[in-house]
Amino acid sequence: AIGNGLQTLKQLQKVDLNFRYTKVYDAGAVAIGNGLQALKQLQEVTLYFSYTKVTDDGAVAIGNGLQALKQLQEVTLYFSYTKVTDDGAVAIGNGLQTLKQLQKVDLNFRYTKVYDAGAVAIGNG
Repeated sequence: AIGNGLQTLKQLQKVDLNFRYTKVYDAGAVAIGNGLQALKQLQEVTLYFSYTKVTDDGAVAIGNGLQALKQLQEVTLYFSYTKVTDDGAVAIGNGLQTLKQLQKVDLNFRYTKVYDAGAVAIGNG
């Protein structure tokens, strides 16, 4: 429902969603990622998925959603204590790589399965 609602808010410039300690699974993260793609005016996004059931599928959807946000200047993504691995981190890195207006990035993958490959992809993003 939130992901679908986001798609209707075309002029939105800031999104701050906190799902910490909830029972959000990949379906929720995928819906959010899909919803983000419609927000072409978005300049700042903050998404907290820490302590949820989100895995790589959710992280990949968020990464794909980021790619559409060409005006984005600030991004904060927290996936700590999730089941995200290098695959999810690579998708986030790929999404960041397309954001030429980006000025601030805050990422947290604490206590996940993200290792060197994921960190390298994010660093290259």
